[in-house]
Amino acid sequence: PCTGLARLPRPAAARAAEQLAAAGATVAVLPQGGCPLTERRNRAGAAPVRLLRAAGVRVTAGSGALRDAANPVGRGDPLEAAYLLASHGETGPEDAYEAVSAAARDVLGLPEVRVEAGFPAELLAVRGRNLPGALSLAYSRVVIHRGRVVARTSAVREFCDAQPAGPPDLPRQSQ
Repeated sequence: PCTGLARLPRPAAARAAEQLAAAGATVAVLPQGGCPLTERRNRAGAAPVRLLRAAGVRVTAGSGALRDAANPVGRGDPLEAAYLLASHGETGPEDAYEAVSAAARDVLGLPEVRVEAGFPAELLAVRGRNLPGALSLAYSRVVIHRGRVVARTSAVREFCDAQPAGPPDLPRQSQ
């Protein structure tokens, strides 16, 4: 796993990053988890994305740990992968989102997605005021595939008094 680079001494990791860049390699980091036998669950195990990018390595991100030994609660959610990448301090929110969206599509050989007339209607709409807000609170979302809504997730967040006067007023969602 590329998190092994994080455990190398900095000069050795920099040399490895330069060799990866010279070879034209792309590194797909998995911020949701890696190899459980070699990686400690802390920031020291995070892939050195800044180092790789500084050397000129193309970096994408994904979520390869889907309820396996490395991450028994992995969800396969690209937005969560972007959130974790940014929260580890290896990128800003914009670069983290780019790593799981356009950069990942490019590496996979998938066409660019644009929200314009004439392009396929492939869209993930997420509630949020801005990109950092969408990454940190990506609970409510709509997935459109081939022009049709194929999935909808919604969440209700309420802030209430610490001591309610009567029975709890549970939120209700309408269809």
